[in-house]
Amino acid sequence: METRSFSDSSQFVDGYWQRPIPLQGPAPQAFNALEASLQPQTCGNCHPLQYEDWRTTLHSGAYSPGLSGQLVNWESYNYQSVRDCLVCHTPLSEQSAFVPNDSGALVRNPYFDASLQHQGLVCAACHQRGWQRYGPPRRDGSVDASPPGSPHGGVTRTTFFEDARFCSGCHQFAFPAPNGKSLQNTYEEWRTSRYADEGVVCQTCHMPDRRHLWRGIHDSTMVANGVTVEWTSRGSGDVALRVTNSGTGHRFPTYVTPEVLVRIELLDADRRPVPGATAEDWIKRSVEARGGVWVELTDTRLPPDSSLTVTAAAAGARYAVGSVIVFPDAFYQRVFARMLGGSPSDSSRVLIGEAHRRTRESVFSIFQDTVALDRVR
Repeated sequence: METRSFSDSSQFVDGYWQRPIPLQGPAPQAFNALEASLQPQTCGNCHPLQYEDWRTTLHSGAYSPGLSGQLVNWESYNYQSVRDCLVCHTPLSEQSAFVPNDSGALVRNPYFDASLQHQGLVCAACHQRGWQRYGPPRRDGSVDASPPGSPHGGVTRTTFFEDARFCSGCHQFAFPAPNGKSLQNTYEEWRTSRYADEGVVCQTCHMPDRRHLWRGIHDSTMVANGVTVEWTSRGSGDVALRVTNSGTGHRFPTYVTPEVLVRIELLDADRRPVPGATAEDWIKRSVEARGGVWVELTDTRLPPDSSLTVTAAAAGARYAVGSVIVFPDAFYQRVFARMLGGSPSDSSRVLIGEAHRRTRESVFSIFQDTVALDRVR
């Protein structure tokens, strides 16, 4: 198999993130069994911290019940649609049951590994092309070649592992773009922010100290650290709760799946709810497919350094309860509920049922506070 180098910028941008990633082909004869494996656990023999981090991530679960529960309905008659999803969720060609032949027709993949497919975004998807390994510079910034005899022929080091464009292949969709904004627009949201100007890249927050954690909207600590929530006053008769995107390098939240509820409930002197004295607002981007075209209904997400303030008229109340509740999978919770209400196949129903359960259980709060109103007036 032809080998390629992606050590310079033009080759990396143009070629490294072909998706699906081309088949590795037969392993070099000099490779031992570990070197000739694409399984993440074999990488863990020499990179145990990275492997254990990866096991805890959504990347390792990218071939999720929600995804596979949808794909199982297409596998027998429309595998191209399956592949359109796999290019991000399981991007190695070895993770696809069918691959294109020289004429472009899909044929059975002799290298298909179902166990590898079920492990989602595996180590090799980011670090391997044509049996060559690639990685970031050493911690001192050097990119010197590996010494002769290094395991798996060494590693080609490139600064693009520390570049935000490395993440954009899966976190920036070219289309569709309702209201001029791509459904997955994370890279562009970052690129036009002050964080890009300051050199704070995706890896800075999502891979601190090179940890392979990629924490995001499903992690309460990560979310709480990305915003500031504070009580304020809008006047003698009002109380307000303000949420500011103070530390998230893109819109809060990014993408169309999460929703965040900001809520104030007023209580009387006995800490009982005051009837009708509740105020709330949502931080979200709502989209809907209409006639095969995605339409944006609303977008109240917070660009970096912007705020949303919810205000309640506090007359007759003594206390206020403030809440900020995160629904990481709100969009898919509705999608899966509709699917279960239809007539999915038995195998699809089992998988979608599990996915729906997970979406319901993913909800969490990043702020819950009761305050006496005389403290904020």
